[in-house]
Amino acid sequence: MIELPMIHVHMLGEFRISSEEKTICDQNNHSKKLWNLLEYLITYRNKEIAQSDLIDLLWGEDESSNPTGALKTLMHRVRNMLKELDYPSELIIQRRGTYSWNTNVPCTVDIDTFEKLCLDGSYIADPQLRLEKYRKAIAIYKGDFLPKTNYEPWVVPVSAYYHTMYLKIVSESITILMNKQSYADVANVCWQALTIDQYTEFLHYNLIRSLYLSGNQRAALKQYSTTTDLFFSKFGVTPSIEFRELYKEIIKINKDEETDLDTIKANLKESQKKRGAFFCEYEFFKDIYRLEARVAEHTGSSIFLCLTTVTSTNGNAPELELLNKSMYKLKEAFFESLRSSDVFARYSISQYILMLPIASYELAEIVLKKVVTQFHRKITKGLVKIDYNLTLVESEE
Repeated sequence: MIELPMIHVHMLGEFRISSEEKTICDQNNHSKKLWNLLEYLITYRNKEIAQSDLIDLLWGEDESSNPTGALKTLMHRVRNMLKELDYPSELIIQRRGTYSWNTNVPCTVDIDTFEKLCLDGSYIADPQLRLEKYRKAIAIYKGDFLPKTNYEPWVVPVSAYYHTMYLKIVSESITILMNKQSYADVANVCWQALTIDQYTEFLHYNLIRSLYLSGNQRAALKQYSTTTDLFFSKFGVTPSIEFRELYKEIIKINKDEETDLDTIKANLKESQKKRGAFFCEYEFFKDIYRLEARVAEHTGSSIFLCLTTVTSTNGNAPELELLNKSMYKLKEAFFESLRSSDVFARYSISQYILMLPIASYELAEIVLKKVVTQFHRKITKGLVKIDYNLTLVESEE
């Protein structure tokens, strides 16, 4: 009896079938229904699937004069595509009104290997041995299950199952590595996972935290800024309390003892001179506000606090895409219209807060009207408007 060669199927991140030196993949120019049928047969390869079930899968409620004939034609095309592998045995079996993948063919499927490594690791008590299993599983997870067919209803729950499993082992791996203080490894795990799931908050949080704990404060702060901008623009949400607490922890990092004042002064300087007002994170803005309130009390100078809000002309919140564009343009208007001594921060999805060291309420209003004018040069008037409130900064008592 001839020993059949091994077939390797990849379904995470792409769909690909290989045997020896031959490969077919979903990059090839074939119909969506063809790939959908083949992927379904392999996913449920241990079942004999009735023709009626496959017709429902592929055509649903679409009327067809001859659905059985259409299925046979499509199955013929699938078999012809599989011939590109030059495999010495039939890969799809038909019997008694059913179709199935030939389970007598030796075959490895990445979702099986991935799931087994995850489950095996979950039963191991030793953290290091568990981590070894999880790292192998993470390496296999090149992306979500059948990403090119993720619009199909049957793919959605299967994809969610493996994606949830993936995030679980990533989370456990991060915990193990954090406990070992292997911060560079944590960052690597997070970076890799973020290429697959860009919007999972705990990945961003642990990436920032690992950069900070490894001593790279500047990179941590830059990543914090990038992350908050991402969640503002994509979901219209402000950073969580946990994120803001991490930011405060990072900016209060202790420095090693230094006696050379010139070295300290060089470290304090901005890396490059920036035009216009000083933009900072809100947590830092709060510290500046408290300091300026003390200065105002001591010198008797006037400082005004202003909150600007972007709204639609009817008073409602604009659509997220328009709001994101408006907030970006308003930020530009602040840079172009305010002085270098003025400080502002993003307060919410639709608001900036700023401090104006200026003599009177009337002069503060003149400055803000200049900002609004500059803004409307960038955004068509009538789409959105800028509302603002002004108040005098009181002394801190």
